[in-house]
Amino acid sequence: MAEKLGKTGYNIFGTADVQITDKGFSDEKFLALILLARAMSNFKGALLLLREKRIVEARTITRCCLENKYWVGALSEEGEKFARKMLHDEMSHRKARGHRIFRSDVQLEADVDARLREWMKSANRQFADAKTLNPSEVASTSDSGRSYILYGQLSSDSAHPSVDALKRYVVPDKHDEIGGIDVEPVVKDEEIVETLEFLCLAVMGVCIDVNQILGGTPGGEALNKLADECKELSNKSNARAHPRACY
Repeated sequence: MAEKLGKTGYNIFGTADVQITDKGFSDEKFLALILLARAMSNFKGALLLLREKRIVEARTITRCCLENKYWVGALSEEGEKFARKMLHDEMSHRKARGHRIFRSDVQLEADVDARLREWMKSANRQFADAKTLNPSEVASTSDSGRSYILYGQLSSDSAHPSVDALKRYVVPDKHDEIGGIDVEPVVKDEEIVETLEFLCLAVMGVCIDVNQILGGTPGGEALNKLADECKELSNKSNARAHPRACY
């Protein structure tokens, strides 16, 4: 399934007919392809990690793939409006980094300091109301919101150094044996399968929405069949407490 999905993602690239317009890099179709490029890179990385049973790292990158899915979904729903939100998000973060530099004890060379201050003045005028994007809000833009439950799970058990994430390294006391720390805890096959399902869900969503934004591509014609296969594989997996990874 993963191999077919990866091939389809690259086939969408190979058969896409996207021209650079007056919008430049902010064109919705161009942005969609860039997001697909990031998703495919994340996909390959996560698969490599799963083969090596680096489960925490694989789940963290799977979380990145879900973010790609949310961004592409919002771009599909809102088009140019969301493209502007992406720009404002970038400028908001850049301004915040600039403010942190000036609040810190970092000593800048005189010319660098002057250029940065001038840029900050210009950015504050042009993007005075710029806001950052929140994954939860972006996810709710489309029906991707239901998969945010999975995003939250991956954030808690892998992406952040939370108690939930750290407990996998703890060896509890057993009867007369003292527990400790396991730096290479055994990875359960069930967790690998689950992560692969989450990963395919995310990348499938990216491919479907990108293909839709592009108006359909020959490479994307395989998506309907792949979606059916994904559902079938998910239905065959063991029942779990969380929602199915493939809808």
